[in-house]
Amino acid sequence: MRGEMARSQADVIVVGAGNAAFCAALAAQEQGASVLMLEAAPEEESGGNSRFTAGSVRVVYNGVDDIKALVPDLTDQEIATTDFGTYTREQFFDDMARVTQNRADPDLVELLVTRSFDTFRWMRDKGVRFIPRSRSRANSSSGAASPSRRSAADPA
Repeated sequence: MRGEMARSQADVIVVGAGNAAFCAALAAQEQGASVLMLEAAPEEESGGNSRFTAGSVRVVYNGVDDIKALVPDLTDQEIATTDFGTYTREQFFDDMARVTQNRADPDLVELLVTRSFDTFRWMRDKGVRFIPRSRSRANSSSGAASPSRRSAADPA
């Protein structure tokens, strides 16, 4: 036996601690459920697929105002020195076709792309704190955002 776990009761058990798991836990909490998240990996290796992408995720955004809605603590200096550009629905659709070699379910891709920004805003409203990639890289060449590691109950 690897170790003993304290007995817990929860309405919903979420297995994993990546972005999908956090979204499942947040959605269940939003509906009034008590949630228990389980992660088998040690903390330094946890995070699901997000760990392998260094936390980078794709989201449609049309400029710095959209980024500011997701990352409200951007400084004036970060805004002035970072080219956030845009990541349009068309670019996202094209990237999905390219990386999946057109093998993804088109209905699911449609949901992923068209609801990405609203989903990120919902996550932000639930306490997930996003940081621009420029804070975690040496240069400021890209404006994509990444969620920071925090508990669903941790206030923004």
